[in-house]
Amino acid sequence: MKPQEKNFDEIYAKILPDLQSVEFIRKKRAGAIQKWRTFGFISLGLMVLVIYLELYVSLAIFLLFTLFCVGKDMENIHNAKQDLRPQFKKVAIFGLLDYFFDDVRYIPNQRISIHLLRKSLLISNYVYKHLGEDFIECRMGKTDVCLSEIETYHLNNQNPTFKGVFIAVLFNKRFTTKTVITNRKNHTLFRKAKLNFFGDMKDAEYVKLENLEFNKNFIVIAENQIEARFKLTPALMEKMLDYKNKLNTAVSFSFIDKYLYISIESEVNLFEPRLFKSITEKEFIRKNYIHLDLLTSVVEDLDLNTRIWL
Repeated sequence: MKPQEKNFDEIYAKILPDLQSVEFIRKKRAGAIQKWRTFGFISLGLMVLVIYLELYVSLAIFLLFTLFCVGKDMENIHNAKQDLRPQFKKVAIFGLLDYFFDDVRYIPNQRISIHLLRKSLLISNYVYKHLGEDFIECRMGKTDVCLSEIETYHLNNQNPTFKGVFIAVLFNKRFTTKTVITNRKNHTLFRKAKLNFFGDMKDAEYVKLENLEFNKNFIVIAENQIEARFKLTPALMEKMLDYKNKLNTAVSFSFIDKYLYISIESEVNLFEPRLFKSITEKEFIRKNYIHLDLLTSVVEDLDLNTRIWL
């Protein structure tokens, strides 16, 4: 359960001293980047001048120096990211999570296991490889939740089959049958047939529900029509629609064994520091807070602690 009421101003004041330490590093790294960029622009200007004056002997010198400045710029950007990212995430993201939720664990370079991705049946193609970061695990009421940013790949495909945030919500009881609720945008023609053919689901069939808006946004595939309707109560369908609208992107769900899985499409790399603007700026931290709150409020939004379908 959440230890106290949400108050952004209070949490911002709490993490600000640590953010200021990271801001000192950002300024130092940004200054080094700006220095070499300035040298590069000056060298580029001198190249134009020597061409105009037809001093071609000097041209090679300024060309080499300009390329050297470009190299230093790229090196400094890489080093700045390496320095800033883990410290910013530890201070800002863990600080927010620790304030709002119980038993928080945050590991920047870890990701959700490939086993859970495959088991969820939310990725249309078999997941042969996955990349990811920002693993978050916490407890909300009686419910354990973990999530991370994920990219999944099928065979030797260069383009990811899924990119975004993947959430797994663990319950104390097991669902007797599998139910998959896919966003219509991601649904493929032979999805149900593939689930049956490869044995991922047994006698899967489409379920049409009474909520017309829900049917417009989602396609439900289930092993058991009665249990699917028992899980997807009118109230829960409304909450799923609200959750999708709040995130303003494609969202899919599945109820399998002890888990509710949620996949959220996103092209944005979350929880990243910026190099050339202050990371202590209140509105910048608020944006991270709002997005994180949307992702981790799934238990509250879907009313999962009541577990009325179990």
